[in-house]
Amino acid sequence: MKYIERKDYNKVITVKLVIPGGCNAKCPFCYNKDKDMSCNKQQFLDNFIESLDDIITRIGDKNPISVDITGGEPTLDPEYLSKVFIKLKEFNIKSKVLRVTMTTNGTHLKEVIPYMEDVVDYVNISIHDWRPLRREEILGFCFNGIDYKDMVQQLNDIRITVSACAVIFKKVPNFIKWRDFFIDWAKDVGFIAVRFRCDVFWNDSDVFDYYLTESMSETDKFDVIDYENTTDSHWCRLRRKDKMRVFFLHGVLDTSIKTKGIEYVIDTDGHCYCDYYRRTKVEDYQYEVGKIYDAVSD
Repeated sequence: MKYIERKDYNKVITVKLVIPGGCNAKCPFCYNKDKDMSCNKQQFLDNFIESLDDIITRIGDKNPISVDITGGEPTLDPEYLSKVFIKLKEFNIKSKVLRVTMTTNGTHLKEVIPYMEDVVDYVNISIHDWRPLRREEILGFCFNGIDYKDMVQQLNDIRITVSACAVIFKKVPNFIKWRDFFIDWAKDVGFIAVRFRCDVFWNDSDVFDYYLTESMSETDKFDVIDYENTTDSHWCRLRRKDKMRVFFLHGVLDTSIKTKGIEYVIDTDGHCYCDYYRRTKVEDYQYEVGKIYDAVSD
């Protein structure tokens, strides 16, 4: 496949930190279900800072960097994740990248909040549905005892903003009504935004793009802030008239096939790869690190 350098795009490169330890949820749309998640926790701790420093240096000032802490469920072992945060703080990560985000289902989030100050800028909490029973059905476990409002407030107190995330994996009856209830619920809790993402395994995913375009057309409710349709993702950032933010993203399962260089992965072994499935180590990469290349037809 032939690739050419992308000239017009959202100029942010993502570096994912995949925290080892598995996940307590059983989401039907999980993109980790076809990936080897075996790990050695100590190996990750020993290697990830060196790998992170190396990829940041390789990217240099060619493009801004967003570090995304993810999993599995990164908070599953809060004591372990606290050690990761301590190392990131000692590394002075916030001075070296544009932003640091974390995606979590919130299980043990409150336990690690004290370690997140001066490390994390933004947290995405996987909610999937504003109705508690439906949320528990999707995630596969009970959320009794999770006080979202208190958790969001604690994060806001240390200058960390928080969004609610929902993966759309099948048609939603009366989507517009459901969407608006979701946004209203999120605003009441204190979330800054709601992020809707398409399930990459969904065969009828054109429905998701329809939800996106319908929302963009509601000029009486939303202002369109950013819009992009590239080889690896179709997304739009909206702002409701009451200032609540709404984000739609329809991406692809394996970004590295469609686009080279937009994402790097420091996996559970603590080493850096150029794709989510560990096919190419960064030292074996054949393109210029820090630049982005899109697949084109021959």
